[in-house]
Formats: sequence, structure tokens, C-alpha cells
Amino acid sequence: MESTVPFLSPVSQSPENHFSFYHNFELFYMENIAQNNSFDQTQTLESAFSGLNVSGYPDLPDSGYQFGGGFARAGQDRNNNVIGEGTKVGPDVESWGAFMYSSYQLGSSRNTEFSILPSSNQTRLLSAAASAAGCTMPFGLNNNINRSSFNTSKLCNNNQTRPHWLHEPLNCLSLGDLRGRLVALAKDQYGCKFLQKSVEKASKEEIDMVFMEVIDHVCELMSNSFANFVVQKVVDVCSEEQKNQILLMVIKNRFRLVEICLNLHGARAVQKLLEKLTTQQQISLFMSALSPGAVALSKDLNGHRVIQYCLKNFSDEDNKYFLNVVANNCYQIALDKCGCCALKHCLDHSNGEARAHLFQEIIANALNLAKDQYGNYVVQHILELKETQTTESLLRQLQGNYASLSCNRYGSNVVERCLLESQEPLTTRIIVELLRSPFVSTLLLDPFGNYVIQSALSVSKGFVFDALLNLVQDHYPIMRSHSYGKWVLAWFSRRKQLHI
Repeated sequence: MESTVPFLSPVSQSPENHFSFYHNFELFYMENIAQNNSFDQTQTLESAFSGLNVSGYPDLPDSGYQFGGGFARAGQDRNNNVIGEGTKVGPDVESWGAFMYSSYQLGSSRNTEFSILPSSNQTRLLSAAASAAGCTMPFGLNNNINRSSFNTSKLCNNNQTRPHWLHEPLNCLSLGDLRGRLVALAKDQYGCKFLQKSVEKASKEEIDMVFMEVIDHVCELMSNSFANFVVQKVVDVCSEEQKNQILLMVIKNRFRLVEICLNLHGARAVQKLLEKLTTQQQISLFMSALSPGAVALSKDLNGHRVIQYCLKNFSDEDNKYFLNVVANNCYQIALDKCGCCALKHCLDHSNGEARAHLFQEIIANALNLAKDQYGNYVVQHILELKETQTTESLLRQLQGNYASLSCNRYGSNVVERCLLESQEPLTTRIIVELLRSPFVSTLLLDPFGNYVIQSALSVSKGFVFDALLNLVQDHYPIMRSHSYGKWVLAWFSRRKQLHI
């Protein structure tokens, strides 16, 4: 039987208007239930549907529907594997069109899995529904409808379903038509894309309308995986006064500002806002609000990105207070995996008093930092900068501890860096201290100290080199039978091959 309705067009009106048998539909359904004894007769159609699973198709045309249409509403990609509380399953007046739409689609593809009703009931019910609508449902031998699990990863997000109006096509609507719904639209996967395109070509009046709706929710939207792109687009097109309002709303609560910067999506939105700051007053307000959270931001990957932008694009005066907070807490920051990288960037992009304060605090903690798995990189970075006065201050701080550091997994890297990055008078002082240590012989056989001895041999000259050579000769027999001692002897073998 040919359909009087376009085969692929979802029915948007209530079932009373399209099914001549609607008033007898419940009776028909209850008779089928009684015959198959699958449900309690007191259950309604919708409650029966709610306890069943549906297997869905991930790819459908850009109609806003996922496979299953009105049965299980979905829009954006979901990560949860369980339908959360509040998920609507089963046809109702608002979603009946989507139900019929997905039912029609079933008949047009083979090897289709669809499970809404028990297998004994679903074929008869769906066939009857399609016949009443004037449609055919060509289920063949390969189209058996079996109960299967429904992939809910694209159906639920934070236990919420999409509002029913988001299932309607948006391309034919204007921003004015969606007044009062823009916040919800911005949080939707497809709605945010529609809003971004609309804001790009919006008039001033429409931009003002969008701004007025989102301004009170801007902090929440900036941290949303979809809505943050809408906020970025609004920041691009809004006026200077509106930009000031967004900034004031973001920095109103300092803890909330840090929370946004620690969020992956929030950090991107904040960077976009920072790009659009044009006055000194705006920058000063932001940095004053950001600085108290310097420690938390430095120890977080997303917060680190915000810090990097500020260091690279704002003046030393703007970053001064922030850098002072970092300097006062440099020890705990340096012991963190992300924090040690943040400290290195602070050293690279600071000048004047703030830079001197950073050096002073790091050098004061250099001995303990040198022994840490992350802190040692901060100490090495200071040496790599090759600032003579700073290097001398650091070496004085480590003086008397070179032998013990050489036997430490991380400290040995610092001692090697001291030897390789320092000038000859300073390296001579370090090697002499090692030679005078009562533990110098253990360095030849130590899993970490042997690398320090090799570096010392590489940079030493004159009487210092001769003293190291005599040390190796005195312990040659035991070094030959020790795995780490052999590595030091291999150094001489390599130099002999290279005629050094």
C-alpha cells in the first residue's frame, strides 16, 4: 500500500490526526499482550517501552535524530553507558513523529536490529502502525527483530535528555525565534554550531539579545564542552562595554575563575577572552583575580596554558604580582610534574625584580630540589640559562654536597649539568671537592656516580685530569670486575679510538 505521507518525513502531529484506528489502538495492543503474556495488562504502552533496550544506529541524516527517533532522544555524542534518570523511552505526543520517522527508516535497510517490544509482539504492532499510516514495512527474512542491547553512549549526558524542541530543524529558524532558549541551545552539540553561525552574521540587535541571555550563565557556559565555543564567538563580536561585563562576571568570584581555568574547555574560553582585552585596566583586573590561584594553576595542565598566555602577552608589570606568588611557593610548585614546567616558563618570561625574586627562592631550595624527580629539572634550567652571577650563587648553595648528590638518581643529573654548563674555574672547584671526598672511590662503582666521573673527565684539564686518571688507575682491578666500573673504563677506550 502506498503511503499518503512522504516516506522519509517524520510525522509532527499527534497520533489522533494520522491513525484512523487510534481509538482502538490500546485495545489492539492489550489483546496482543494478553495473547503473548509478555507484560502485565495494567501497564501502559509507554511504561512497557521504558523497561526495554533498543539497539541504535550512530549515523543518520542531519535531522537531529539518532536511531530510535522518538523512542530514545539523543543529539550529541554521549559518554555514559547507562541511561540516566530522567531519560524518556517510549512514544508520546511530542515525539510521535520521530517514532514514525525511525520506523519508516527501518523498512528501507537490511540486516536491521530494532528492539522496542518483546520479539513476539513487536512485528505485529509495528506492522499494524505502519499499515494504519498507509505505509509498508518490508521486513524480510534478514530483518528479524531481535531483542538487543541499546548503545546509550550517544543518548545521555549528565542524566539529561535533549529538550523536545531541539529535535526540530534549526536551519529555518532565526535567533529571534529561539529567544529564551539560547542557553540550552548553546549546550547542545548541534545547537552550539547553529548559534555560532548565526552570531557571525547577526545584527547588533540580535547580538544584544544573545548577550543578555548568556551573560548571567557565562561562567557555566565557558566550562561546557559545546557552549564554550558560543561564548568565544560572542566575545569576538560583542561591544567593548559587553566585553567588560563578561570580564567582570568571570572575575567576580576568584575561586570560580580558577575553576574555569582548570577546565579544558574553560581554559580555551578564557584565552579567547584574554586575546580581546585591549585596555590596561582590563588586564590589571584579570591578573589581580588570577594571581591568588597561581599555585593551583601552575600545577595543572589547563591552568598552565592560561599562565603561558599571560607570560607571553602581558607586560612585566602586569605579571609582577603573579610571579611573586609563584616565587613564594616555588618549592611545592617545582615538586609537581606540571609545576616544574610552569616554573621554567616563568624564568624564561620574567625580568627585573620578579625574575630576581624567582632565582633567589629557587636557589635557596636548590639542594632539596636537586634530589627530586621533577625539581632537579628546575635547577638544571637555571644552569642552562648560563647567567654567570646566578650560576655562581647556585654552585655555592650546593657546595659541600656534590659527592652525595652524585650518588643520587636525580642529583647526579644536576652535578653533571654543573660540570658541563659552568666555566673552567667553577668546574675545577667541583672536581677538587669530589676528589677530596672520602667517598670518591665509591663514585667509580656507583650506578649514578660513574656518569659524574665520566663528565668530570670530559671537562677537566691539566692537574685535575691527571688526578682523575690516577684515581682510575688505583682502582683499575676492581673496576674491571664491576659492571658500572667498566663504563668508566669504556670512556677511556672510546677516547683512545678517537685519538683523544
